[in-house]
Amino acid sequence: MGVHDYRCSVCGTPGTYHCGEKSGTECEQEGIGEDQAVLDLFFFSEEDAPEEASEFEEARSRALRVETRPFGYDWGDWEFVPSLNYRELLMDDDDATGIWAIRPFDEDVSDGTPVAIEIDPQERVWVVNYCPPCHALFAERKTPQDEPCLEYLRTIAEQLEMEFDDSRGSAGKAPFIAAVRERVARRRPSATK
Repeated sequence: MGVHDYRCSVCGTPGTYHCGEKSGTECEQEGIGEDQAVLDLFFFSEEDAPEEASEFEEARSRALRVETRPFGYDWGDWEFVPSLNYRELLMDDDDATGIWAIRPFDEDVSDGTPVAIEIDPQERVWVVNYCPPCHALFAERKTPQDEPCLEYLRTIAEQLEMEFDDSRGSAGKAPFIAAVRERVARRRPSATK
């Protein structure tokens, strides 16, 4: 497929996994890519918007409103559907964390397509990407039908630069999942809004 994007803010490049825990074999990543995404859209007034992704967690409580919406992803156009002009991010590292600002479309310089959501000219929008499995497990805190695979959790630990004691098998999963949920909570809509 060439370029594998989008980036999930939790697991990085979304993947699928073959879990070998029940059979006593090694867990392995089977595939790369995910055609659906769940995005948190944070709408800020122009003066309250963060300038960089590194400022987002501290600034999120200043958001005027937050919308959580599912989006499709078109691999042929490297773009969310409806368009968020995501393609502007694909050629650099601005999306390394899965947190990015929607840039207005400028037909003279933009490589993407016009943004297809309504944004007030006085507002700025920041986005937090999730693949559906990460959103359900970590943002919504849902208990999955099947236990998360060790390889999936190892991938998350590497992406978030967290410690995960995979030698404990299933016993090590719950504390790690709880720690990731706490990390994700710092990127979720503020409880005060």
